Amino acid sequence: MLDYLSADSESPGSTAILLTGAPGIGKTASAMEALSRPHDGPADTIFVDLDGFSVEPLTPLQVLKAVLRQMPGIGDNAPADLEEAARLWRSAAADNPRSIILDNAALESQVRPVLTADGGTKIIITSRRSLAGLEGVRRVMLGPLSEQDGVRLLERLIPAGQRQKNDLSELAQLSDRIPLALRIVGNRIASRPRWQAADFAVRMRSSEDRLHLLVAGDLAVETAFALSYDDLDPQTANLFRSISVIDGFTFDARIAAATAGIDVVEADNLLEELTDLGLVESRGGNRYRVHDLLRLFASARLDRESGGRKGADTRDRLRGWLLASLERAGAWFEPDRVPETQSDAGAAFPDATTAQEWIRLEEPRWWPALRSAASHGEHDIVTDVADSLHWFSELWVEWGHWRDVFALAVSSARALGDPRLEAMHLGYLTWATIVETGDDIEALSLAELAVAAATLADDPTQLGWAKFYAAWANLRVGRMRESTVLALESVAVFESVGYHDGAAQPMTLIARLQHDRAGHEQIIVALQQIAARMDADTSANRAIVRITTMLVVHKFLSVSYLAVNRPLDALAASTAAVDTATEFATGVRLAGALRYRAVAQLALGDFDAADRDIAAAFSHLDVKSTNALVVREKEALEYLKNLSRQRITRPEIDLPH
Repeated sequence: MLDYLSADSESPGSTAILLTGAPGIGKTASAMEALSRPHDGPADTIFVDLDGFSVEPLTPLQVLKAVLRQMPGIGDNAPADLEEAARLWRSAAADNPRSIILDNAALESQVRPVLTADGGTKIIITSRRSLAGLEGVRRVMLGPLSEQDGVRLLERLIPAGQRQKNDLSELAQLSDRIPLALRIVGNRIASRPRWQAADFAVRMRSSEDRLHLLVAGDLAVETAFALSYDDLDPQTANLFRSISVIDGFTFDARIAAATAGIDVVEADNLLEELTDLGLVESRGGNRYRVHDLLRLFASARLDRESGGRKGADTRDRLRGWLLASLERAGAWFEPDRVPETQSDAGAAFPDATTAQEWIRLEEPRWWPALRSAASHGEHDIVTDVADSLHWFSELWVEWGHWRDVFALAVSSARALGDPRLEAMHLGYLTWATIVETGDDIEALSLAELAVAAATLADDPTQLGWAKFYAAWANLRVGRMRESTVLALESVAVFESVGYHDGAAQPMTLIARLQHDRAGHEQIIVALQQIAARMDADTSANRAIVRITTMLVVHKFLSVSYLAVNRPLDALAASTAAVDTATEFATGVRLAGALRYRAVAQLALGDFDAADRDIAAAFSHLDVKSTNALVVREKEALEYLKNLSRQRITRPEIDLPH
């Protein structure tokens, strides 16, 4: 702030700064504090309240007269004509430069005459609006204080005996680090010598209406917010209330439009109005944010309408839109869905890349919506949306909540009394359990339930998948014979219905289970046939199926090639796996492919190349992740790194699928 006041001090004309920001953010206090400190501007300060919250804010002439009244030798003798007052102001300012605060401006026209001053006049304008029509001003958007500054403000207000550092940090967060809220919290605690900051933090944390606690004497956060809210037109006020139901940090105009049931273009315009008033913060890239206390204020106003029914309707409308959009996004990765079909209830996506970006970006909003749908008994929606995300989960395996998603879907399938859906989602849940938690015993139990449900449903495709998951789980607990039998049965079921995508999965398990050369030679032929079929399949909405299948095929081809002492072919196959894995948006898959290639390079005695791939694999893993698949990859890579140091060319290393 002081930098703006002191900059260009030698240049002619006035130096004007426009301070904007949310209600309670401290625009007026910041302006007064800045001009009260030593700087190179004029020492005398003129303060004029432009009455921007009034139905009739000051006119340009009234503003000029209020400024001139505080200039030496003029007093109440200011002209009654705007042009004459402006000429007198320019003359007076040139002779006696001043620092001026024009507080609470509502319109550009109010301040323009004052900005015509020559000389060294310093002007600070504060406004709840952006006053976009003003030219030649330096704009400063005030936001919440940093956590450190918020704590410092509380330290100045709360006596040392009533506070601890950690308590002040929490109070700063609960106050949204808004200066007005912090002042109220500090004053309330200081005025009660027996209170402790920790006690007030508990009250704020547990209070259903935190805003009611943020009152101290004539200071009230809710009152400051209401001044801006009450000035909104009905459509803008409706949108402001509606967006209070949005979960997560930011949102876009499409989601905002869904909450209010309005057109996206209209929502975009209204959001600009709310941003202009400081009630919504623009985050760039068509993203917006409502600070927590403002969201609580808007939510209270929403629930106040229709006895709370309006809030419930808004939440239901947004949930429906989010989940309909999520299904359409997931459809780009599901071969049995038509992603180009428009949805009446949700957004559409032009391609898989846009769909994937939306799923990842909007997860903080659709994930609570999916849980809410399950709690509301919307079982058809839950099972349908979870199924639409089945193949996409391979692209975001590190997300960490797939087990929760498919557990919800299993419960919904059971509530619907549909054994086919139950078998399907039990299979997905088995996969997620192995990948995310590594609980192989639980995975085996789930897979056995999937087999039972698929048998009851008399659905060959689901039975093939269930037997595959059961074979995988048996392999992981060391039951090799049971795993082999189930894998062979899975292949037979899939082949009986011509489902070659499915057959590829148990075949890779069989490759892992082979112990003789003849068996591996047979697997090589089978996997090559699968690869040829996948290469011939170029349909767009089957891309993820092709990528996932080819990645598995190439990795296990490298295993079988090594088993029959063909290391060069193993290197070629694992290199193809690396190339395929680069098409994934998930580092753990690429790390796994690099690890397979490092094994082939060790078999060839190329330790330097193996070390490079091991290092590259580590670079693609989140070192802090507790995801079971990531943890297993890190452990396997560490083991492989030690083998490379020992110059072991034929490592006996587990290559998990």
